[in-house]
Amino acid sequence: MSAKHASPAPLYAVSAEFASPEAVLAAARALRGQNLGRLDIHSPVPLDGAIEALGLAPRAIPQMMAVGACIVGFAAMMGLCIYATAYDYVFNIGGRPLISWPAFMVPSVSFATLLGAAAVFLNMTFLNRLPLLNHPAFNIPNFERATQDRFFLTVEPRHDVFDPVAVERALARLALRAVAVHRVPR
Repeated sequence: MSAKHASPAPLYAVSAEFASPEAVLAAARALRGQNLGRLDIHSPVPLDGAIEALGLAPRAIPQMMAVGACIVGFAAMMGLCIYATAYDYVFNIGGRPLISWPAFMVPSVSFATLLGAAAVFLNMTFLNRLPLLNHPAFNIPNFERATQDRFFLTVEPRHDVFDPVAVERALARLALRAVAVHRVPR
């Protein structure tokens, strides 16, 4: 196959590199309403206002943790303790009641905490689209600086229709210009 007819590498995103957090947040706000694709910010520090700038809805992680920990974990361990001491292995010492719920609080709270942490871990794994052995964002030139002093905004295709030229034009019209703009292959 000749070089003329070779198909280009599939495109992961168009990435813009910014020198300041204000610039990347302003770019995200400006591009959010243009329906160009899925926006994402890569930053060395947490950015106040990034969720609003990207137009993301707040996640229900605290609610998932509360359901996983308080309801499921606590109730499951309390039920296991009651079953074990009152029905399966009845061993009455000193005339105490068979169902002594204060004695079951420590293992129940510990297990609830463990299940809450597991619920957060699994939800964050799912929400971050993991596991990926090699994320295409690592193909962005100078991306290692995202852990040091640079801020990256990526525009990923949402559907089959993606116009990287329109994204590059929109980035060129920004008041705070990007240091560099790259098309990133998969």
